[in-house]
Amino acid sequence: MNAYETITGYEHVLAHFGLWPSFHDSEVHRIVFDRTSQSAAGSSVPTLELTLRGWIASPRSMREHDAVVRFLFEGISDVQFEGFNAQNVLSSLNLSLVENAESEEELLRVELEHCYIFSAGFTARKASVLDIVPYVLARDA
Repeated sequence: MNAYETITGYEHVLAHFGLWPSFHDSEVHRIVFDRTSQSAAGSSVPTLELTLRGWIASPRSMREHDAVVRFLFEGISDVQFEGFNAQNVLSSLNLSLVENAESEEELLRVELEHCYIFSAGFTARKASVLDIVPYVLARDA
């Protein structure tokens, strides 16, 4: 199983891009940390919402299927966060499955690999695609 297949709604990303993109040269637009979400048992479930712009580079076009993708990661832990700035370009979005040291549960490890200053990483118990919207520059609208 590919790690991205654990993300609820990953099929929408595949449908839009035609494959799971590496998110090379993608730009992180927004990151929201939230500790107010609660589980069914009433305990706090920290979340991270990630909004990034991605595309597929091809020989005929630099940016095919250009879109903004919003992910929600729930039950986040082991967060590293560095260098958020005016651009936040990624070398890639790396996903892997890791075993939880406290249980036999598999967690999703997310690495936002730096290209220019910004980088981040964390683990999540659950992940989903909130939406994917074609990117349109204001001057093109």
